[in-house]
Amino acid sequence: MACKTGADKRALVRFVRVDLRQLSESETSKNSATNSLRENMTQVYLDPSGRKPGRGAYLCAREECYEKARKTKALERALRCSIPTVEYEQLSSEFAKRCAEEHNRAGTVENG
Repeated sequence: MACKTGADKRALVRFVRVDLRQLSESETSKNSATNSLRENMTQVYLDPSGRKPGRGAYLCAREECYEKARKTKALERALRCSIPTVEYEQLSSEFAKRCAEEHNRAGTVENG
């Protein structure tokens, strides 16, 4: 998305915008950040499974791509919502973990 590089969906990291009005009370009460965002009524999550319901956007698993998407607000345009700075920080740490996992998986040689 941000770097305009085409790749297989499974090689990309998916972000999903979830409408909080559709979540059950038990799911939203677990997360205090979600409660503080109720006035916004949407929240963006990293979707490692690629199957969560909601509007999705994809980035390649490189931190440069994430920073470019953040700077140009490409993620916000693709998901059609604003993303608060606090939420960007949380997504940034989750994205960095995901990139490290992808890097480790790509560098691992499987014996078979």
